[in-house]
Amino acid sequence: MLAGTGCSGASPAASDPPQPSGVAVCHPAQLRAIFRGFQAAGGSLAGAVVVANAGTAPCSLDGSPRSLSLLDKEGNAVSVKEHAVDFPANRGSVKLKPGAPLPAFGSPLAAGSAWLSLAWSNWCSDTTPKVQSLLLVLPRGGSIAVPLDTGIPNWAEGPPTPTCSNSHSASTLTFGRFQPPTASS
Repeated sequence: MLAGTGCSGASPAASDPPQPSGVAVCHPAQLRAIFRGFQAAGGSLAGAVVVANAGTAPCSLDGSPRSLSLLDKEGNAVSVKEHAVDFPANRGSVKLKPGAPLPAFGSPLAAGSAWLSLAWSNWCSDTTPKVQSLLLVLPRGGSIAVPLDTGIPNWAEGPPTPTCSNSHSASTLTFGRFQPPTASS
C-alpha cells in the first residue's frame, strides 16, 4: 500500500499555537494519507480520505481542508469546482496519535487517525479522467499528496466519473471536515 506524505514545497504556518486540546497543529511532514477511491452514489461518486500521523508527537487537525484537488494519472488537476462544507457540523479538532496505521482495503480506521468524506458530481466533459491521487491543502496551510489505495480490488472500483446531470453547471467536488474514526468505521 502506498501512502502520501507531506510535499517538500509545503510551508506550514509559523509557530502555530496549540489547539484548544493542547496538542500542536499537524504539519505536512508529520502526515501520511490514502484515498480510498470512489463508489457510485446515485449519479455522483462518494469517497473518503484517511490521514495518519507519521511523526513522533501527537498533533491535531481542525475543520475542512483549504483545498482538495483531483489529479489524473499524469498528475494534472481535473477541472472541478471545490466546495468545503461544515459536515459533520460543530466538531472540534481531531487528535492524531503518532504511529497510527493507514487501513488496508476493507479494514476499519485505526484509533488516532482521521478521515473526511468527499463527493464528486456532474461530469459533462467528453474526456474521462482516471483519478489516481489527490492534493490536500491542510486547514492551516501546507499540502500532502494523497495516492489512491492500490489495494482496492477491481470489483470494488467505482465508475471513473459521475454522470452529467446539468451540462450548464460546473462539475463539483464537495468535501467535509476532518473527523475521528467511529466504532463502525
